[in-house]
Order: sequence, then C-alpha cells, then structure tokens
Amino acid sequence: MKKAYVFPGQGSQFPGMAKALYEGNAKGKELLEKANDILGFRITDIMFEGTPDDLKATRVTQPAICLHSVVLAKCYEGFRPDMVAGHSLGEFSALAAAEAISFE
Repeated sequence: MKKAYVFPGQGSQFPGMAKALYEGNAKGKELLEKANDILGFRITDIMFEGTPDDLKATRVTQPAICLHSVVLAKCYEGFRPDMVAGHSLGEFSALAAAEAISFE
C-alpha cells in the first residue's frame, strides 16, 4: 500500500502546538531551537504559551504551522511517504518534510 501525507495550511494553529515534541523528543527540541535561532525570536514561547490571538499574527502563524508539521514528520520514525501534498502553506511543510527543500 502506498502512503500519502497531506499537510495543513493556515488556520490549523493552536496554543500548545509542538510542546510535546519539544519536551519529549530530543530531535524535536533541537529542530525547534534551531527555528528560534533562524527566526530571531522564540517562536516556541508563542507556540507553547501564546493565546489564540497571539498565534493569529502572520509572522507567527505561518512559521508555527510549518514547524509543527515538519518537526512532527521528522520525529516520526515511520515517515516514509510515497507522496506528499499540502494545502496552501502546507505545500512548504510537505516539501521540507520530504526533504525536497531544506529545513532551514
């Protein structure tokens, strides 16, 4: 059986997103910290503890959704897709998760 993964676009953000990956997975924590460095602000603080309104700001929403999706895929040992797709912003998550583009 072939496997396809579809990644969500803007609107799928929620307070606490990726917190379990950060706290329970060394690779997840490493990638999320790398994202903090690349972005120049601690997006993880907003993702983990921010309000729904905090997460609606485009400068937060888009990287947060992409990060959550990509980090989840990279931490899932069974992630071996035959194909990937994404809705809107999710296209970038799909490409990064499939390593067609770099995480950075």
